Amino acid sequence: MALKRGIVELEPYNENWEKDYENEKKLLEMVLKDYIREIHHVGSTSIKGLYAKPVIDILIVIDSLKDIDKIEEILKNYDYENRGQQGVDDRYFFAKGGEEARTHYIHFVEPKSKTYYNQLYFKKYLMEHEEYKEKYCNLKKELALVYASDRPKYTQGKNEFITNVIKLAKEEYDDKTDIV
Repeated sequence: MALKRGIVELEPYNENWEKDYENEKKLLEMVLKDYIREIHHVGSTSIKGLYAKPVIDILIVIDSLKDIDKIEEILKNYDYENRGQQGVDDRYFFAKGGEEARTHYIHFVEPKSKTYYNQLYFKKYLMEHEEYKEKYCNLKKELALVYASDRPKYTQGKNEFITNVIKLAKEEYDDKTDIV
C-alpha cells in the first residue's frame, strides 16, 4: 500500500485498509497521546465498496493548531512531513512516506471546525446513501482515467460533487451530535 506523489491510481476497496488504519492509529495514539482529542479514519479508504487511492486518510482533532510545531517534531521521527495548510485555513496536512511511496495522510483540525464537520459529514452521507457512493465511485474512476498524472486536476474534478454532498449532509445531520 503506497502511492507516488502526484499520481492517481485507484484500487477497489481493500479490507486491509481498515487494519492499516488501526495499526497507524495505535502508533499515533502512543506518540501523540497528549494532543489527540479524537481520531477518525476518513477518505475513500474508510468507506467499504469505494475505489480509492491506496493511501490512508486520518483526521486528528487537537485542542489547538498552535501545537502543530510540537506535533511536527514528534512525527518527524515516524516519516511524516508537515505539508502545511494547503489552502485550508482550519487544517494542517501531514504526509507519511517519501515522494515515491505515500502511505498515510493526517489532517489535523480543531474541535468542531469546518473541516472536521465536512470530513465526517461526507463520510457518513456516502455510507448511508448508496446511490451517492456509487456516483462518487464512478466520478473518481472517470477522473482517474483522464488525470492519472495530474493529481490537482483529479482533485478539482471532485470538488463540485463533494461540495454538493456536504451540503446535503449538513441539511440531514446538522444539530445532531452523533455524526461518527
